[in-house]
Amino acid sequence: MRRIAFLRARAIQVVSLLALVARPAYSQTDDPSLLSVRRIYGSPEFKPELFGPARWLAGGTSYTILEDSKEGAGQDIVRYNTETGARDVLVAAAKLVPAGDTASLEIEDYSWSPDQKQLLIFTNSQPVWRQNTRGDYWVLDLTSGKLRKLGGPAAKPSTLMFAKFSPDGRRVGYVREFNLYVEDLASGKITQLTSDGSRTVINGTFDWVYEEELDDRDGWRWSPDGKSIA
Repeated sequence: MRRIAFLRARAIQVVSLLALVARPAYSQTDDPSLLSVRRIYGSPEFKPELFGPARWLAGGTSYTILEDSKEGAGQDIVRYNTETGARDVLVAAAKLVPAGDTASLEIEDYSWSPDQKQLLIFTNSQPVWRQNTRGDYWVLDLTSGKLRKLGGPAAKPSTLMFAKFSPDGRRVGYVREFNLYVEDLASGKITQLTSDGSRTVINGTFDWVYEEELDDRDGWRWSPDGKSIA
């Protein structure tokens, strides 16, 4: 009986201690000089400022990053000189408004053509397992200002993956619904390279095992001369 009473008393002490530890420290959050778990993780106060995505230009003499547009909504692509720090807006958000729309594209990722005269934009993404690797791709011609969506009328929204400029910058290859395609940027002609794609036969990307174990998702590359695809 004495042992049972002792264990009961100890249990009461443990429960009381846990209740004391679990009690929210509301009084601490009222003091801005004190930190709390809720303040650190439950508010945007300590959220870090994001950098990039950054892309090198001209062999490293400059780079581009995304910045909120000062002229309105959307983001500009801004160029910085690596030696002097000089800043200029290379692509304004206003140039990224599709025809018939009023809002600029939300840039989730981007890449430059080898001659840096065209911009490939990834947007409207959807998750494929852990990451958003399926979405829409647009190309902006910096010389003409023409902005157009890749994939053609047959492409459903948010179905393109891992688009890349060819080494000569004249074409873009991408994966769409388990098959590989190449699109000519001048004519808009789309060439389907594979036709056996399915949920059990996939071309140009990996299944979840490769993502889980090897962190591999993007499964295709241009050859250096642009004549072949691995």
